[in-house]
Amino acid sequence: MDGRTIGHALLAIGDGTSHQGSIRIENGLIERLDDGPHHLDHELPFGSTITPGLIDLHVNGAAGHWFNRQPIDAMRRLSTSGLRGGLTAYLPTIITGPWDQMLRAASDVYRNMELPSDGARALGVHFEGPFLSPEYRRFHPLEHLLTPTPARIEALLGTWTSGRCRVTMAPEMPEAARAAAELRRRGVILSAGHTAATFAEGLEAIEAGYRILTHSFNAMPGLHHRASSILVAYMLDPAAFCEVIADGAHVSPEHVALLYRLKGLNLVLATDAMPLTEGLVEDGGVVRDLDGVIAGSNLRPDEAVRNLMRATGVSLAETIASATWAPARAIGLDSEIGMLREGLRADLAVWDRHNRISHVFVGGKLVYTND
Repeated sequence: MDGRTIGHALLAIGDGTSHQGSIRIENGLIERLDDGPHHLDHELPFGSTITPGLIDLHVNGAAGHWFNRQPIDAMRRLSTSGLRGGLTAYLPTIITGPWDQMLRAASDVYRNMELPSDGARALGVHFEGPFLSPEYRRFHPLEHLLTPTPARIEALLGTWTSGRCRVTMAPEMPEAARAAAELRRRGVILSAGHTAATFAEGLEAIEAGYRILTHSFNAMPGLHHRASSILVAYMLDPAAFCEVIADGAHVSPEHVALLYRLKGLNLVLATDAMPLTEGLVEDGGVVRDLDGVIAGSNLRPDEAVRNLMRATGVSLAETIASATWAPARAIGLDSEIGMLREGLRADLAVWDRHNRISHVFVGGKLVYTND
């Protein structure tokens, strides 16, 4: 790919810092960040901000297709539809369902994720289940919840052929300790979620390698001044990551602000976006089943960033870390994506003066313009 320079704009680096400048791209990578005036191959509108491309570690599908059921169709749809929200990379989430179906879907994602794409790229697979607490299963069908036996862990690992593998599991479940040790030994990213765990069990989970708390506040014991919850363990641990769905419905804006104040650069914005299919409805800003149980959101990544800005009162350059550098670090890909830094992929989101996505570059190629 021929080199190009884009700018001038505010460069929001991804770690909370920013400065005016332009970006030189060579062979799909960021070659350098320039501060002064330079020849521009792609001049951006006045008031633009360039950030790293947005990363969503928790998305269930797109345009009526679930990763559980139609993984290839969901990947194709999200590859293009995600661009208008600034999305350049994501982890397809496979929720609890028939075990064989979950394994087939994961295998399909892994086999197809390396195919050339001009849009948002899959980074691996996120198994959200089936090793979850029945008490906090929420939308996950009770009949498909399972114990993480060695045979099932081997079957799950057997699907993993490229990219990253993330597993959300309730750490207090029978056999979870042994399963977590094996998953961690094999390089899986462990997340605690859909869990009844106490504060003490949360501390043990963090020590056991559960790096991320899946959709904090949701599907777990909440905050109470006399009760114990895994949530508090993750909020207080400076190294742990807290994922949150900042749509204003899953978690109130003031609690999102509380998470941001406590977690800072370790707060991870995720959408948990759920396609509307038969048996699901949009209600009150979220996607619910016909019994009223929340199944997911209809949130876009750029909307989550703007919601975080409103909840906290901080700038785009500061909040963008929660949608870029934090998720990249949470899954160990920060040496490739998630920041504006020399040598990293030129996956870029351009925001206009009203903090709306105007352009998206994937691997240095312009793939979306909001005309």
